[in-house]
Amino acid sequence: MTGILRPPQHPPPSGDGPPAAAPDAPAPGTTGAGATGDRTAPAPRQRDAYFDNVKFFLIMLVVLGHVWEVFRKDSNAANAAYTVVYAFHMPLFVFVSGYFSRGFMRSTGKFRSIFPTLIVPFAIFNVLYRLLVFIKTDSFRMDQLFRPQFLMWFLVALVLWRLSAPLWSHLRYPVATAVALSLIAGSWSFNSDPTLCRAAALLPFFVLGLTIASGPSAAAGGAGGGPGPVEALRSRGWTRWAGGFVLLAALPVAYVWERGTVVPKIEHGVRLWNRGYEQMGFSMPEGMSYRLLAMAFALVLGAAFLAAVPRGRAWYTRLGTRTMYVYLLHGLAIKPLQYGGVLDGRFFQSPAGLVLVTAGGLALGVVLTTPPVVRLTRWAIEPEARRLLKPAQGTT
Repeated sequence: MTGILRPPQHPPPSGDGPPAAAPDAPAPGTTGAGATGDRTAPAPRQRDAYFDNVKFFLIMLVVLGHVWEVFRKDSNAANAAYTVVYAFHMPLFVFVSGYFSRGFMRSTGKFRSIFPTLIVPFAIFNVLYRLLVFIKTDSFRMDQLFRPQFLMWFLVALVLWRLSAPLWSHLRYPVATAVALSLIAGSWSFNSDPTLCRAAALLPFFVLGLTIASGPSAAAGGAGGGPGPVEALRSRGWTRWAGGFVLLAALPVAYVWERGTVVPKIEHGVRLWNRGYEQMGFSMPEGMSYRLLAMAFALVLGAAFLAAVPRGRAWYTRLGTRTMYVYLLHGLAIKPLQYGGVLDGRFFQSPAGLVLVTAGGLALGVVLTTPPVVRLTRWAIEPEARRLLKPAQGTT
């Protein structure tokens, strides 16, 4: 999801996976060649464990968000957790997707990956999710078969964002331009389509990830400069504690806010990014103000999350390379339970039931990254669709 990631036995396509660390430096007294002066192959590039950790914890939040959505109207605690998660997790996913889409700015050859990694999986899974709706409602309309269903909006939006990538490298102020477009687009008529509404509303986060300074010297534009913003968040020990504190402090704030007794509750569509100003009953100035407020919350909580994520390699690091499997498959498990009313039982509405369902959601996310699941579903998530492309004629 945060760039289409291959399992470890398949090298990730450039620009789609996390940035790899630089190859090991040559041993003292050599210049990268062998002792006899023969040229040797470069050392294999290593994945950055931090970004795989980021992706793992983000995809777990996606699963939990869809689980807690069922309980948010009956549990103030679940609603507070849901509110905090939805305040930042999708904007941060979009940011990370932009961060790993920089290859689309540099080479038009990267566009060849869009069809097999986004469009084909969309066609497959959107039909599956539509079938679930058909089973629930006993109503089938052919004109809705390929209308983005449930979480499939992200794949469509990612196609649009990546197609726009070359444009942003030519602008002096790309993020400011994207913010202005997002604010203005909230009043356009296409907001009746939730997918296009989200694509426009979340555009600034993709552009921010696409253009933000990265690397230890990128912030200064050359050697001797400080780290980029993401590197700064992960390189200082105190930021991890500060990030964790901010995320924990957001929970009671959300709890009080959502009760509506101290300050008015925020319209649900603001944090889902899927409705225009008119659909939410806002004037254009009100809608712009709420959207800016949502962007500010997403930036603060997203930065806190990036700071709090563990830096080193752990048991879950490799699972962070398979986030697309979790993203596309988890709804096929959760939606039948929701449509069938299983989660409406009295036990599941109790605190113990909520804890059990939360643990079940986490377990589901982990299981969907295991090798057996990957082997069984790779045909749909990582299809061999490149044979439908013309032979590459070189890149520009």
